[in-house]
Amino acid sequence: MRVKKQNRISGVIYAAALLILVSSLISSAGATSMQYSVQNWDEAPPVNEESKAPVPLDLWQVSPLVLAAVTLAMISPVMVLPAEIILGGIGLVALNFRRVEVKTVLDHELRNGIYRHVLDNPGVCFTDIEKGLDVNRGTLDYHLKVLRREHRIAVLTKNGRSFYFENSGRYTREEMEMLAILRNDTEFTICEYLLDSPGASRNEIVSLIKTTCSTVSWHMKRLTDSGLVCSTKDGRIVSYHLSGPAKRIVEDISGSRCV
Repeated sequence: MRVKKQNRISGVIYAAALLILVSSLISSAGATSMQYSVQNWDEAPPVNEESKAPVPLDLWQVSPLVLAAVTLAMISPVMVLPAEIILGGIGLVALNFRRVEVKTVLDHELRNGIYRHVLDNPGVCFTDIEKGLDVNRGTLDYHLKVLRREHRIAVLTKNGRSFYFENSGRYTREEMEMLAILRNDTEFTICEYLLDSPGASRNEIVSLIKTTCSTVSWHMKRLTDSGLVCSTKDGRIVSYHLSGPAKRIVEDISGSRCV
C-alpha cells in the first residue's frame, strides 16, 4: 500500500510539474509569436504605445507539433513505471516458461511416448510415428517441434521426407542416412539376410523376396550407393555382403525387434 501511495504522489508531482511546464510553454509561445494590432492609417503606421501591445494567442493557434510534444511529456513520466513493470513481468514469464519447458519437456505423457518411439525406432518417419502412436498430424507436428527445439531429437531430410533420431550423437550422418534407407521393409529384409548369409548372389535374393531380377537389381544398386552393401564379382556371379557400419546397424535393429 505504501508503495502504491508513493507512486500515486509521484504521479501527482510529475503532473503538476508538467502542467507548469505546459503553461510556461504556451505563455512563451504567445509572447514570442508575431504580434500585431489592426488600425487604419493613411501614409504612415501608428507609433503610439497602444499599437505595440501584444495580442495573445488562443490554444488553437499553437502548433500541433508543440501540443503533441507537451502531451507526450505529460503522459510519459506517469507511464514509465507501469510500462517497466509490464515489460519486466513479460520477460520473467517468458524466461520462467523456457526454464520449466527445458526441465519438464518429457513430463508430458504423449510427448514422452513420441520420444520413446523415436528412440526405439531410429530413422522413423513422420507417417510411421503417426500410425504407430495413433496421433493426429497437427498434435504430432507440435510435439516433434518441441522435442527438436529442446534438442531431444534430430531430423534428417532426404528426398522430401523427414526421418527422426535420438539427438545423443549415437549415429553419424552416414549412419543416419543408412537407417533412413533401412526404413524400407524390402531393403531391411535384404540386409538382414546378408547379415546371416554374407556373399549371397542376386538369384538367392530374388528367391528370398520373391520378385523379379530387375527389381532386385534396383534395390541392390540403392543399397550399394548408400554404403550399406558392398559387391564383389567373380566371372558372371555377383556376390553381396554388408559393409562394416551396416552390420552394427542391422544387428541393433534386429535386436530391438526381437525384444
